[in-house]
Amino acid sequence: GIAMILFGSLLLLQQLDVFYLEYLGIRSLWQAWPFILVFIGIAKLADAPTLYHIGTGVWWIFIGAWLYVSINHVFHLNFSETWPALIIAWGISMMWESFTKEAKKKEKEYTYVKQ
Repeated sequence: GIAMILFGSLLLLQQLDVFYLEYLGIRSLWQAWPFILVFIGIAKLADAPTLYHIGTGVWWIFIGAWLYVSINHVFHLNFSETWPALIIAWGISMMWESFTKEAKKKEKEYTYVKQ
């Protein structure tokens, strides 16, 4: 919650021309905010108890990276050119979810047989 308050305050101060992020070496928070999603993904990966949660962390990282590339035109790419990557990632996510459900099902069967 505190990070969101600080982030929102910085955005507000920049928009009101009270504080300029260029003084900190940051061109604009608008260009850097997708890294918040990447950090959320890294935190989810670090604390992932199951394969499903690993997929969730990777999804957050992908969305953050995709937004960063699209907003900042990395390799001259923008939203209109990169949106198919979302469909591909969604398909991979569906396959990952199916895989993790199958692995969880086998784990339960193994635990049941072992007892």
